[in-house]
Amino acid sequence: MANAHLRSKIDIRPALTLLISASLMLGAGSAFAENGPGKKMPPPIVPIETVKAASVTIHQTFSGVTLAERQVDVRAQVSGILKTRAYVEGQKVDKGTPLFVIDDKPYVAALNEAIANQSSAEAALNAAHRNWNRIKTLYSKGVASVKERDDAQSALEMAQAAVKVAQAKKVAARINVDYTRINAPIAGIAGRRTVAVGNLVNVGDTLTQIEAIDPIQVILTTSADNPYADHPALKPGPDHPILATLLYGAEGTKRVDGKLNYRAVSIDPNTNSITLRGIFLNPDQALQPNEFVRVNVAVDKLDAALVIPQTALTSGIRPGSHAVYTVNSQNKITLTPVELGPMSDQGQVIKSGLSAGQRIVTDGLVKLRPDIVVEPYKAGKEKAGKE
Repeated sequence: MANAHLRSKIDIRPALTLLISASLMLGAGSAFAENGPGKKMPPPIVPIETVKAASVTIHQTFSGVTLAERQVDVRAQVSGILKTRAYVEGQKVDKGTPLFVIDDKPYVAALNEAIANQSSAEAALNAAHRNWNRIKTLYSKGVASVKERDDAQSALEMAQAAVKVAQAKKVAARINVDYTRINAPIAGIAGRRTVAVGNLVNVGDTLTQIEAIDPIQVILTTSADNPYADHPALKPGPDHPILATLLYGAEGTKRVDGKLNYRAVSIDPNTNSITLRGIFLNPDQALQPNEFVRVNVAVDKLDAALVIPQTALTSGIRPGSHAVYTVNSQNKITLTPVELGPMSDQGQVIKSGLSAGQRIVTDGLVKLRPDIVVEPYKAGKEKAGKE
């Protein structure tokens, strides 16, 4: 009985296996019938665009750094004790704004001495004039000798020269008095003082620095290999202003219009680059020196360019090449090689490979392969239930 029971269990297992396998095959056959060759997959739904010729502007964007339009060191022109700082550090000052005062007492005394010396020289000149007139009269009457006449004339000339020396010394003394009051030589932002009040300053000591930042300069570079490096659009001159737009702030959202006003004569051999300079208004001092910015310049204009969205580009067959999917009248796509031109304000310029009137796929290229049929809709419009 035990052996019979064991044989019964062994006989049932192969039967169950066979039954399960048959069920799986039946299900697979049903699925194959639903998705097999008898029923095609729906074509991919893709946006398309008709290639058109248009006038476009070619822009190039350069990285640069801002610099003060003028930077002046404010230096002492006389020695003395620094008595006063009359400005607020880091604030805007106008030309002529008082900045520092140096003790002027010794220079006022020197000026008073020079004034007195001039008065003395003028008195001596008057005496020399009177003596000359007297000797000249006596000489004409034969009373005075030639030597007396010559001595009187020489004394007059020396007195005249002494007055001029005294006048010059008075002017120099007055200038030194004026130098004790140091005013802003230009308008701009006055920096930190470098000498504290109460210290002795000497001639030539730097007391502060003023930076004129309205307008502000931008120094930028472009590669000598740039195809537009020798284009007139990057060669500013007095009769050839080049308009430019400075981009700054988060993601370049802030813009200031200006112009390029300088181009270096030679190429930097270390970096193979050409230096350019732009000038931009900065009335609110929003831009500070040594700030990294970008400058956008219109370098060319094409009258009949073929322009496509960058999203329409894919890799070509050859490494480093580019292609687009063109769509024929039966909505069949072909991988078409293209040669790229420059980027424009409207999209990617195509140098060769396309013609006006051709239709191209503008997005969703990853799900495509050559020679399949697609269901197109016009780019920029809703797919209208074609999900």
